[in-house]
Amino acid sequence: MSEPISLRPIATLRTPFAEKFGVPRQSGFIPEAEGRVEFAAEFSAPEFVRGIEAFSHIWLVTGFHQNPPWTGAATVRPPRLGGNERVGVFASRAPNRPNGLGLSLVRLLAVEDGALRVAGIDAVDGTPVYDIKPYLPWCEARPEATSDWSTGTPFAREETAVHIPSAIAAELGDTTVQLLRQVLRLDLQPAYQDEPERIYGMALAGWNISWRALPDNRVAVVSVTRLPS
Repeated sequence: MSEPISLRPIATLRTPFAEKFGVPRQSGFIPEAEGRVEFAAEFSAPEFVRGIEAFSHIWLVTGFHQNPPWTGAATVRPPRLGGNERVGVFASRAPNRPNGLGLSLVRLLAVEDGALRVAGIDAVDGTPVYDIKPYLPWCEARPEATSDWSTGTPFAREETAVHIPSAIAAELGDTTVQLLRQVLRLDLQPAYQDEPERIYGMALAGWNISWRALPDNRVAVVSVTRLPS
């Protein structure tokens, strides 16, 4: 077996998600979720990204920095299977794995001084980035590929099923309201929880958001407070 290698971050990812709860389970689910890849000083020279603007999308190799150490478990419970069935860790994209590495396909919006602005992000703020590679659709988009139990787009409720009171919307502003609406279209709460009166909360874009589930797959925001800066 090869000797272990040591990885060092080349950049830090800045996102609107201050904690794991509320983060989309895959990249690209929420196009409105923008972030910045801020390069470490030694990698911030323009030469490191020369020519990257030729690509519409890029891969980010990241680290699950808020995960506890891997327990050694060989199986996990994917949310797509309702959290009740187990599959092998290498047959899943679960974050709890021997090497806590993530892979995100994001849209490249702009090349900035010492940073890249991206969209469709699915990571917590402060996530370390270990590598960046351009996405090549001619070899990486495989229309004949199959995925069995993880086939199809995950459930997302209609935008009209997300109720944000007008007073709260005015306080948040249009940009944050649009991001919040797209996040709450997803099923964030664990599949095994079915408590109609339960209030859920998450930190998003500098706000602490509280909401609850309603009948007919609807949700309603009940309060927001600004997080300390």
